[in-house]
Amino acid sequence: MLAQLEERDDIVTAEVDRRGELLRIRSRPGSDVAAIRDALERLGFATEEVPGAGAARRRWFGVSSVGELSREEGAVIAARVVPRFGTASGLSGELVAALRARVGAALYECFVGQPDAALRPGALASSCGRAVALAAEPLIGADRAAGLARAIEADLAGR
Repeated sequence: MLAQLEERDDIVTAEVDRRGELLRIRSRPGSDVAAIRDALERLGFATEEVPGAGAARRRWFGVSSVGELSREEGAVIAARVVPRFGTASGLSGELVAALRARVGAALYECFVGQPDAALRPGALASSCGRAVALAAEPLIGADRAAGLARAIEADLAGR
């Protein structure tokens, strides 16, 4: 999505904050700010102009660095979901650690490989659920991998 925004002639850079909740847009001088706001609102974002100092305390990720954020987010989700799943499934600590690493890597690959999925409701959750199932199956078998995929999908969907 950041790359799509930067393709616009009136936008210099588009960045997202660490939590993925805020976008920071830098427009070209003389740009029609109302048109940029309209475009963002059509994508589902509320808009507000914030003076530069108000956003300076945040860490921002642009097109070239958003992969770092995706890797971190994959690891955070894996750390949140896999241990619970492992306990409920009776998996050893060693297997949970290996599974957690695989799930984090699969989520990262899914996030960076699905640049437009966030624009379609549920697309990211189902796509990344499939990626997790494929990554987990060699370690825990197809049935457990499908269960883990459902847990990841629920987490991504906020359930």
